[in-house]
Amino acid sequence: METNIKLIFDLGMHKGLDARNYLAKGFDVVGLEAVPALCGRVRDENADMIASGRLHVVQRALYKKTGERVRFYVNPDHDDWGSLDRGAAEKGVGSSRPIDVETITFGDLLEAYGSPYYIKCDLEGGDAIFAVQLLRSPVRPDFVSIEATSADDLAMIRACGYTRFQIINQWTNPFTVCPNPSREGLYVDLRFTHGMSGLFGRDLDPAKWIDFTALMSRFLDWYELHKRDTDLAIGWLDVHATTAETLRKP
Repeated sequence: METNIKLIFDLGMHKGLDARNYLAKGFDVVGLEAVPALCGRVRDENADMIASGRLHVVQRALYKKTGERVRFYVNPDHDDWGSLDRGAAEKGVGSSRPIDVETITFGDLLEAYGSPYYIKCDLEGGDAIFAVQLLRSPVRPDFVSIEATSADDLAMIRACGYTRFQIINQWTNPFTVCPNPSREGLYVDLRFTHGMSGLFGRDLDPAKWIDFTALMSRFLDWYELHKRDTDLAIGWLDVHATTAETLRKP
């Protein structure tokens, strides 16, 4: 399956803030989101992009089978914590309510929309589902990112053939400056919020790509400090992955 260099999969679309950034930069977007109210909001706010075919809103949960009805947990106080995993939706500090949602697999997303250039995965406890399905798929986007919550998830991304990584503390997003000129699509004068994923692909600092050994060392150091003192290791981490060959492309 040939990669569509203008296509991004936004898995865990939430309110569509990242999707709007990708669209403004000139990319087409497939946004996956399980919560009906969030999907309705994105559809209402981006009706022109949907009508033009540049944005597809997929109201499903990523799962091991397509067409299942499964329980999904919504946190009324943190609408970005929705998850198939009740613990991930509550994080020990709140309560959640269950809703029934329909499912889809990564393979069926590919069949329906094609192979993307970049995949942003932020599925609140569901990153392992994506990592497993990506590993089983023959498709390898140029860039992928997941929330770094498990060394096993990172190892699966490495097993997919990705060899260069950046580890980003998402708490720093509001202090990030978009490169101008942009190295990914069009330049957008934007200040990221904590509800956004931030820079991706070649817009990330070219000097900060590291190998897997360095990635794991930094992830485990941060994780151990975070367990001891969350005020010192504040925030949460995303990991971006690519290959040296991709980075050498013009």
